Amino acid sequence: MNPFVANQVHAVIEEIRLLEAFITAPLGLYSDIKMMRESLPFPDAAELPREELRERRTAFGQITDSPQQLTLDTISSLRASVDILAQVKGDPDITKLHEGWIPRARMVLSRSENQVAAELRAGIASKLRGIYVIVDPEATGDRDVVEIATAALKGGVTVVQFRDKTRDKGEVITIAREILDLCNQHDALFIMNDDADVAIAAGAHGLHVGQTDLPVGEARKSLALHQIVGRSNNGLEQAMDSQQQGADYLAVGAVYATTTMGKSGRSAVGPETIRKVRDAADQPIVAIGGLGESNIVEVVQAGADSICVVSAITMADDPEAAAARLVGLFNSA
Repeated sequence: MNPFVANQVHAVIEEIRLLEAFITAPLGLYSDIKMMRESLPFPDAAELPREELRERRTAFGQITDSPQQLTLDTISSLRASVDILAQVKGDPDITKLHEGWIPRARMVLSRSENQVAAELRAGIASKLRGIYVIVDPEATGDRDVVEIATAALKGGVTVVQFRDKTRDKGEVITIAREILDLCNQHDALFIMNDDADVAIAAGAHGLHVGQTDLPVGEARKSLALHQIVGRSNNGLEQAMDSQQQGADYLAVGAVYATTTMGKSGRSAVGPETIRKVRDAADQPIVAIGGLGESNIVEVVQAGADSICVVSAITMADDPEAAAARLVGLFNSA
């Protein structure tokens, strides 16, 4: 066998073994990954002795603190090796793979990638708990959005969304990166509103879309595998549609009437809708609309994982103190 091709085969086998160690559920997917290795016509692909297999699994588990990201990187590398083998001609063992093994391998890798990426995003979305603030230059009292974001994070908010419909995208990206750095310093999530291209360029943890923005699936095609997508919903029916589309979190509101950022036309759904969505959905629920110190406790008790506010923090005389009070109320609920 050509030495280059032999190296690719070796890489394929070793990378499949790593996937077997890291993707153990669902059982059907694990079985397909194992079969992908076992069906290779090479001695190195044979099942290892039990003791060696146990040693390998232990060793694999010690090489990273981010097994899901390593698994995604391995899938990407494995896909590249499979694509190389698909171009090899003149080797009978490799040629045999072209008709059956390579197409099946590509399907298994796609399913594996979707599974691991969904698990990774679910872990990120699980951080959606506490106070979530939207910073927008049109709702800061003429103060700098980075200044407001800094104060909110010092006050204990766990998520910052940046919304800007006034600046050129180049400037928006620069500001988004500043806010991302701040969020990383405070172990908080940074979400970009609406613009998938800005979310990608800035390296945001996620993107938030409205009902008339990009569908979740279309946004997902542009974003990195680990970037989450949240979607706004004005009731249970829309929330269930967003769940069906694969949204990583569901923003529900306006819970109470609000005029912030031109949302006066949005019908108030009340805490009872939060409760209904909580009963029907597994994703984190972010309540939004007309929320502040006087009413967040009842909304948390209705089942919201996170409370999204704008003016209650961004228009406050002391945004840090306002954020701290809301965080205290959330924690007490």
